[in-house]
Amino acid sequence: MRKIIWSIDAYKKVFYMIIEGRKIGFYLSNRLAKTFFMYLRKGVLVDFEISPKMKKIGKFSFYQVSHFNQIISLNPFIIHYDLTHMRNDMRQVLESNKYFLFIDFEMTMPGYHDQQFFPEIIQVGYVLSEAQGNIIQQDGYYVLPKEKLTLSKRTKKFLNLDEDKFFAEAVQFDIYYKKLAKIIKKYNPKLVVWGKNDLTAMNDSYILHEKEKLTVDTDFIDLLKLHKDYFNLKDDLGLFKAYKTYYDVDFDQAHDAKDDALVTKYVFDAFVNYMK
Repeated sequence: MRKIIWSIDAYKKVFYMIIEGRKIGFYLSNRLAKTFFMYLRKGVLVDFEISPKMKKIGKFSFYQVSHFNQIISLNPFIIHYDLTHMRNDMRQVLESNKYFLFIDFEMTMPGYHDQQFFPEIIQVGYVLSEAQGNIIQQDGYYVLPKEKLTLSKRTKKFLNLDEDKFFAEAVQFDIYYKKLAKIIKKYNPKLVVWGKNDLTAMNDSYILHEKEKLTVDTDFIDLLKLHKDYFNLKDDLGLFKAYKTYYDVDFDQAHDAKDDALVTKYVFDAFVNYMK
């Protein structure tokens, strides 16, 4: 639907249009309102799709906006949002980098009665590759927490860890840090993660271990966010659900960082191919 807004109701998160002589209201979810409502006002041109269900507020029912295609102010002329342009820009960004480092972490989890807790990286998995090309290197290993001599029962259960095996094989954080620094210095890759947790974990690890930051947030691509933006998804998409959607094959999820990094690469390749 492509129409000019007649009026808005910011309290209800609703905008109105005159359609065939009737005033019709359209409701924005919290997610859409947070992103787009600031651009909506009388006289703005919007191109959007509606979802099958209606939203009832008080005595009235409103059509619910599924997603926007365009939002354009006509006076002065400003394109606030254009889905097609955004998708093209997204594709250009993904195609403009030569190397990608797909990285995943597993972290400690609090004990069942912990009052204060700070998650730490205890497993890293990564796959370094050319853009949609051959894998240059891949690795996965355990990383020792800074001071803890034991892991919580919740951590061991979730990651299916044998504690003796973990502490026998885990490397010091410095070894992980130096390996990552070497890759970044040599290849200057874009780091690809699935969701914000891995980016947060990396930033927190610099502080915890008193290390100089090897990365800034703009070095990262959140592949989950790209999927949500590109396909206008309301809810988060699981990494393994995305893999199954692209390849129509189940991948056994074992909460292993190396496997997750590899699956992230497979999903990334399929996503770029889809955009093409």
